[in-house]
Amino acid sequence: MKQKGRTPPPAQIDHAAALRDRLGKAAYTQWQRETGELPSYAQLSDAERVSWQLIGQAVMQEIVKRDPRMGEISTQGIVSNQNGKPYVQFACDISPTQFTPGKAREVALMLLEAADAAESDAVLMAFARNEIGLDDVRAAQLLDQFRKSREKTRGSEVSSA
Repeated sequence: MKQKGRTPPPAQIDHAAALRDRLGKAAYTQWQRETGELPSYAQLSDAERVSWQLIGQAVMQEIVKRDPRMGEISTQGIVSNQNGKPYVQFACDISPTQFTPGKAREVALMLLEAADAAESDAVLMAFARNEIGLDDVRAAQLLDQFRKSREKTRGSEVSSA
């Protein structure tokens, strides 16, 4: 019989606990590989798992910046060399993060600009290869020059004559 009304939301996931467990498992697995035969991570006692989780967290704290004012966000439009499709590369070195609405709009604009650049780069690469007949190296050189030119004009006024 079909249930009436809304379906209940899924149970809350404790992301912090899941991350701790993944970090601990990664640290243990690496140690297991280097030292030889040891029991699997699943066979460890709870206390042993907690110890490995603490090691994993310590490693993460060393490699992840904790000061949100120091975080960097970057986007870049890229073209796959294997299939010629456009992609957007996004990097944020602080996770999770929170944005003011203004910063969220700035990040959204960065993503839109990167998406536009990726699509135009893919069109240029296809044109250079298929219409002009350039090899991959020459097409990449042309794309590099095109990107430099685009960066010079970004942020400056474009006259509509």
